[in-house]
Amino acid sequence: MDILKKRWVYIVAGFIIFLFMGCSLAWSIFVVPLETLFNWTRDQTSLAFTVNILMFAVGSILTGILSKRIPFSVLLKISAILMCGGFLLSSLISSVFQLYLTYGVLVGIGIGLGYNCVLSACPLWLPEKAGTATGILLMGYALSTAIFGPVLNTLISSVGIVNTFRTLGIVCGAGIFIGSFFIRVPKLQELEQLPQVSRNANKKTYNVITSEMIKKPIFWVYFIVVVLFGGMGLIVINHCSPMLTEGLAVSATLAALVVSITSICNGISRFVWGIVFDKIGVKRCLLLVSICFAVASIGLFISYASQISFLFIICACLMYVSYGGNAITCASVIRELFGHRTFSLNYSVLSLNTVINSFFPTIIGLVQVSTGTYILPLMILIGISIISLIMIFIFTKLYNKDYENGNEALEK
Repeated sequence: MDILKKRWVYIVAGFIIFLFMGCSLAWSIFVVPLETLFNWTRDQTSLAFTVNILMFAVGSILTGILSKRIPFSVLLKISAILMCGGFLLSSLISSVFQLYLTYGVLVGIGIGLGYNCVLSACPLWLPEKAGTATGILLMGYALSTAIFGPVLNTLISSVGIVNTFRTLGIVCGAGIFIGSFFIRVPKLQELEQLPQVSRNANKKTYNVITSEMIKKPIFWVYFIVVVLFGGMGLIVINHCSPMLTEGLAVSATLAALVVSITSICNGISRFVWGIVFDKIGVKRCLLLVSICFAVASIGLFISYASQISFLFIICACLMYVSYGGNAITCASVIRELFGHRTFSLNYSVLSLNTVINSFFPTIIGLVQVSTGTYILPLMILIGISIISLIMIFIFTKLYNKDYENGNEALEK
């Protein structure tokens, strides 16, 4: 098969793997059933999601370290085993601490391992459209909730949460394990046959090692941006369903449908954002993402305070679109600024942002418990969006200084 056609096999494989990995984003569907079954509070269930995101960072770092010795395909198999085992053990829990260990630690590490593997390997097959390739992959990760959401909601209602966890573990574990056989990086001779990068080629070939990357102010400014962007997205992912059912009196069935619709927006937007990134570049893309976050945050507050369900759903969709933009730019910006060859470990360092933003949903849960409403949490969301917009302007200033003139500025 011609290399230009064969490379799409790896992109499609990565897309399918991400479909199975993205099931963790459907967490809000589990929140109310778990609280009802075990009499847990919102801050306790929110912490489970926080632990999962925190362990995602651990898994991603492990990939960056282990990939020097272990092929991505093998690491993906380990990812499949961890996810399968984590969900199966979640079906046996009797305490919230056990949930933190199973769903939080095992599933979280498994997803982090596999996520970094796919993002490190697959976009290398489309070097001329790395942003688009990343968007296609991450579209699968986000669309997972749209596919799994209604199914999980139906399973929980019909067979209970225990059997739902078991089913999820078996299906996701098997899907990722099989997909791992189709993931690898291009060989040197294959790279030579692939289209060459045309846009900003001088920056694309510049590879910054991790120890040098963390000395650059622009990395830390961007790190803060990603913390804020990711935190806003995780807040809505974790609390969207409860805000609808408890704050806006929407039925659980409709709330699950909304979660699916927003996930579709999140998924499709990642493909679109990938194209946008390849077309307009780093600065304009990040600014556009930041503006979308701000508009969505303000809209969510107004609609919730005014009890306008339809407007809330629209703004939730925009928030998920913004979150999709953050996901695609994370990988694309690291490649753009610091190169392909050092991507895996560099990206794993950036993924440490989840150590911080994973606490955002828990903090919001605590505020909601103390106030009995989501009014103050949504005001906090607006404040975060404004701060992120300010940080984007700082990032742009640093980018203009260090990157506009190519490698010369980088090497100083």
